[in-house]
Amino acid sequence: MQTSFEEAWASTKEFFLRTGNTKEIDRAETDPRHQMALVFRSYLGLSSKWAIQGIPERKMDYQIWCGPSMGAFNQWVKGSFLESPENRKTAEIALNLLFGACVCTRASILRTQGIDLGMTAGFFKPLPLKKILTCLGH
Repeated sequence: MQTSFEEAWASTKEFFLRTGNTKEIDRAETDPRHQMALVFRSYLGLSSKWAIQGIPERKMDYQIWCGPSMGAFNQWVKGSFLESPENRKTAEIALNLLFGACVCTRASILRTQGIDLGMTAGFFKPLPLKKILTCLGH
């Protein structure tokens, strides 16, 4: 723990004083649950800021907000070589996304032209970089 609750509340209170939102302070000083909620909300905001700024002493507190995209990505890579986070390299992921988008788009275009590709055409699972380069003729 890097700060006490009292210190976190003082910092949160200072923020609301700076922004002129004294109603939140008044309510928090009479309602301990609201005070706790404001401190939690402050922590959530700071944890994203610490991550963006790369503050090393707050590394354990980093929070990156990504919505459902990480869940969709993890579902997409499940069962592939990218399932393990240790195997994930930015360029290889990017190339898989681009190449996969091309495969899916091409399958969609062919379907609109009346070509039956079967049920699995247009689905793309991640491929190792060497295999993608081979498909591209490199």
